[in-house]
Amino acid sequence: MTKKRHLGLGTTKDGDFKLPLNTLQRHLGSFGSSGSGKTVASKVLIEELAISGVPVIAFDPQGDIASLAMPEDDSVLKEKGVDLKKREAFLQNVEVLIWTPGIDKGLPICINPLQFEDIQDLSSQDRTRLFSVTAKNIVSLIGYDLGSDDGKTAEAILETVFNHSSSAGTALKNFPELSGVLSDPPDAVMNVVKGVASSKFLDGLIKKINLLNVGSRKLIFQNGMPANIDALIGKDSPSGKTRVSVIYLNALHTAEEKEFFIASIAQSLYRWMLKNPLKGGQDGLQCALFLDEIAPYIPPVKKPACKESLELIFRQGRKYGVSCIIATQSPGDVDYKAIGQFSSFTLGTLNTKQDIANVKRRLESVAPKEVDFIIKKLPALQPGEFLFVSPDAFDSVQELSVRWLLTKHTVVSEDQLKNLIEDDHRELYSSGPDTHDQDKMVEPDQKKDVEAEKKETRLKPSSNEEDKVFYMKNQIFEREISDRVKPFLAGSLFKSEVFEEATFDYLPLIKVDLTFFEKKGIFRKKTKEIRENLYLDHKDHRLFYLKDDVFQYSSVVDEDPHKIIDLDNVGKIESRNKNEIDYDFRQLGRRSISQKEITSLMERKYDVKVHSSELMLMPIWECSIKAKKGDNRRILMLDGVTGKEVRK
Repeated sequence: MTKKRHLGLGTTKDGDFKLPLNTLQRHLGSFGSSGSGKTVASKVLIEELAISGVPVIAFDPQGDIASLAMPEDDSVLKEKGVDLKKREAFLQNVEVLIWTPGIDKGLPICINPLQFEDIQDLSSQDRTRLFSVTAKNIVSLIGYDLGSDDGKTAEAILETVFNHSSSAGTALKNFPELSGVLSDPPDAVMNVVKGVASSKFLDGLIKKINLLNVGSRKLIFQNGMPANIDALIGKDSPSGKTRVSVIYLNALHTAEEKEFFIASIAQSLYRWMLKNPLKGGQDGLQCALFLDEIAPYIPPVKKPACKESLELIFRQGRKYGVSCIIATQSPGDVDYKAIGQFSSFTLGTLNTKQDIANVKRRLESVAPKEVDFIIKKLPALQPGEFLFVSPDAFDSVQELSVRWLLTKHTVVSEDQLKNLIEDDHRELYSSGPDTHDQDKMVEPDQKKDVEAEKKETRLKPSSNEEDKVFYMKNQIFEREISDRVKPFLAGSLFKSEVFEEATFDYLPLIKVDLTFFEKKGIFRKKTKEIRENLYLDHKDHRLFYLKDDVFQYSSVVDEDPHKIIDLDNVGKIESRNKNEIDYDFRQLGRRSISQKEITSLMERKYDVKVHSSELMLMPIWECSIKAKKGDNRRILMLDGVTGKEVRK
């Protein structure tokens, strides 16, 4: 859910600069010479998107985007005039994961370009495009020039194999299987091969493909979690936080490997878009794709393997709610036709005639009346100063000073990566391709037994501590709800609202067991240890407490922890087996509560020592309230113990 509608990127001469979120649906390009602050501006934009609830996939070719996982020091933020509440919102609502193809130091991720799952769900046109792009990616990766005759020949052969395998219903799972088909091709494939290539050429192609399965290069295809867009944008996030996925390309050794990985992710994103059409929400944005230093990947003349895939996302992203954000210090090296779909631009200082001319060409169609003003301004801009051009959002060019980052701006080395990955994320994504596809490796007659065993395990009650949960027993029955709701209806004597219906559910919380250290005395201070329980929202970890007869949430409470009115003061808390409570625990995700995260959060805010944290369920009634006149409705939440209002 979108948490705000505008992005606070910095200030103008007229005050705070706020960019309407939906502006980014038509893509944004950030151009500026080295030292202009272009990358900082891009990272500020990513921070704002994430705080607003929009997940981001960010390619990091140099290692400086990964530092989004490193919060800036309080002292620095105070010095720069940054509101600490904004940083707190980022820490509480955003998780930054660093994916590392080819190495284990971050979260390892791999690509299998031959995984044509759900291929039959695609239109024939999209299927043909997929086979063509996949063939190009592989051919480029193994060393052919896509523009050469040999490159075109190898591409044609692979595309033929993919089409034939799809038509025959025989899946190619890996490169050895692809080599096997090429070594003994079916007649339909052989007829094509004979027409375009010699047996010597085919032998060379097979040898090059086999080399992908040996040495360090095979790690790109076999090491880590198979790339999955749902995982990259956090659809599987147990925390419920907005996810920023940084793909650390710095660990890949060659330009071809980087192009291959970008192309493969872009192609996966396109297929994801087709399956997930825009349904509204997030101001039309489902996610954002960010590419730093994009010039090598969409050059004006050359056609690297990833260019076609990126252009497809640029063209189609808008209608699927996928925002594309690019940055480069060399706009003259970018194919201006490829970014013809971009309608907003952040322009920092530019000095070369080539770069300015290239930017001018694009601006003539975006802001024709202000081109001359912009061109004159560009060379004189200082670091951190930008011209923001967006006809969709503003009537004129905005002169913007970008705010300070909430996170550090530094280059993250490979050795630093391991300290930026939470243990629970490593555990969650520790499975490689073998474990993800384990059902496929089971013999058909064994598979039934495996599935039966899984089902039995799911249904069998357990008394393990892991299967227990704290909860408060519901004390309010449905027949009482209409009377409980009456005091909350609008109007005094004559009510202008009526109660419609009520739905029972549980509110998932985190029960934190801690010790509070209370200091007493003026001259000789004594410290008193007070054992206490506090309760946090399961998703965003805001404090849940009772104030002014209303249950509410807050990031920070200016009271000593033992003075807060919490659930311990309201009702009895019991422990039950999960299978005894009518609640779908699957909606909480697979990850257990991060003790490290909770401890860090609570001990940073209060003078406490955290002992443990556990899941706690509080009964609630969601009551539908309707206006007597018109169709306006609202939801009133009441707790199921005392009938007090619960404000989310």
